[in-house]
Amino acid sequence: MRVTEHIYSLLINFEIEMPTGAKIERFVPVYVIDAEHLTVVDTGVKSGAEVIFKCIESLGRHPEDVEFVINTHGHFDHVGGNGVLAERAQPRFFAHGRDRAIIESLEYQDKVRSVGNMREQNTSGSVKVTDILEEGDVIDLGGDVKVEVLHTPGHSPGSISLFIPSEGALFCGDVLPEPGALPIYEDMGQTLESLNKLRSVKGVEVLLSQLSDKIWQGAEVGAHIDDGEAYIRIIDELVRQASDEFGDAASVKELGVRVFAELGLPEAGLIPIVQTSIMAHLNAGPLG
Repeated sequence: MRVTEHIYSLLINFEIEMPTGAKIERFVPVYVIDAEHLTVVDTGVKSGAEVIFKCIESLGRHPEDVEFVINTHGHFDHVGGNGVLAERAQPRFFAHGRDRAIIESLEYQDKVRSVGNMREQNTSGSVKVTDILEEGDVIDLGGDVKVEVLHTPGHSPGSISLFIPSEGALFCGDVLPEPGALPIYEDMGQTLESLNKLRSVKGVEVLLSQLSDKIWQGAEVGAHIDDGEAYIRIIDELVRQASDEFGDAASVKELGVRVFAELGLPEAGLIPIVQTSIMAHLNAGPLG
């Protein structure tokens, strides 16, 4: 799907098989930027690489033309196609330094943040990060297409957002929670600070959030960021209510079951990375 003059959005569907045998249906958007320096923002899961290549070929270009891959963060479903891209195109790989370790070693990521069978079935191998990004960096894709980097941690320590002024496009990775979906973040306070940073970006006409299958435009952009913050605050209130009711002896999973019941979310969704989100509320102080 063409989003702006140079940006194309591709939706990759996949599933996570858990040790219990349960399968969780998921999706992840990835993006192709058809600029002088052909760029891919996140590579999704391994099977998504062919979707990316087909998009590139439809533009009259070749997969081997990909020069840059920018990873918004290092989680399996955003770097799963990195190995395929590295073999086919040998691009430069850009990422924030705080997520470098889990990009460069998927085995290490599996140890510290295991997510079912993701590494075995949905990734194509580790790559070396060639370019470390920091807050305020600019990646020149040629012409007037320049990518401004914002460090927006919370979902992961090295999560970044990207803004292309000439396109009015803001990519926010997974830092913006999607109301009604599984909450997945490691640090609630950092997530709220990052949402405030997103609000401060001037000239945004299109919001590309990878926890949503919708593209947000115009006045929807600010409203959706507000909705994401409101969702965090609702979850925080529910976690604290459950904690007060159950007391210190309650496990994170027990609290999560109560919270999920209130939110109308399936209990099967309380996988370890989601329990980390519940714990993030317990570790944080009261919200202002």
